[in-house]
Amino acid sequence: MHRLFLALLLIFIGSASAQDELWTLRLPDTAVLPSYVKATWIAKMGERHGGSHLGLQDYTVNIPIADGRRSHVGKCWINFQGNATVTLLDVGGELNLRRDEVFVFSLPITLIYPVQEGGDRRLMFTVIPRYAGDADCAAHAWDLSIVLDYMVHRNEQLSYSIGLAASPRFAEYVVVPYITFAWHATPGWLLRLRGYQLAALYACSDRLRIGPSISSEGGSWMVSTPEGRRIFRVRSLTASLTAEYMLSPTGDKSKGILSASIGSTLATIAEFCHRNPKRDSISQRHYHPGLVLSFELDFRF
Repeated sequence: MHRLFLALLLIFIGSASAQDELWTLRLPDTAVLPSYVKATWIAKMGERHGGSHLGLQDYTVNIPIADGRRSHVGKCWINFQGNATVTLLDVGGELNLRRDEVFVFSLPITLIYPVQEGGDRRLMFTVIPRYAGDADCAAHAWDLSIVLDYMVHRNEQLSYSIGLAASPRFAEYVVVPYITFAWHATPGWLLRLRGYQLAALYACSDRLRIGPSISSEGGSWMVSTPEGRRIFRVRSLTASLTAEYMLSPTGDKSKGILSASIGSTLATIAEFCHRNPKRDSISQRHYHPGLVLSFELDFRF
């Protein structure tokens, strides 16, 4: 019996060795250290037609687990990363929550298929196991989001991507199309739509860009309330002046960007929704403008 087991083990090891190129997983050169951090502060805002107030502090950190440029499964590159966000809510009056701290933990796993040699065109499929809640209702705070993205790098002046994103538990719509782009309209101006931010940045120097931006802040979480468990959404449209400074000289592989924004909210909504498939709204509250400050440090290149 032992000889048979040993023979099967040797066959398995030989087969794995012959196919070791089918699977390669490598840590980033920086090891498992934060590659992105962000802090956002929205000052306390009074309700437009009611007796509540709302403000928040939001802290995000991203930790790379696998190097997406050197890890692959077959012909697909593979990328792992861990994301954590802690949001401290300043709520009071008629807006009632059991806990003022909410959390988001996610582990995006991305397969990247190079449609064109050189990586100028890529098809990306991402699965995101995700927790978003206040730690009082863990069983209902899990979600499995999916993103399908097609990226095109046409030249140094224009790159864009189109895709579909799905979040069965938290999103207002289960499937949402989206587009992102970065367009160097002139040698001095960059127009960029990335994530939830649209920015027009002017190059003051090789390292410094400054310009206006419009973005969305907030999030969706499963929370406990005196009436039971609800989906709680905060959506805030903000207008800011944004500055980006490249920490390394142009052409340096170890790039890093420090960003800072200051501005104001234009419209803010806090909403409670049922946990049913349609996520029917229970109540909405609208708030006056408030000061917004944001800082980012990004090494994800």
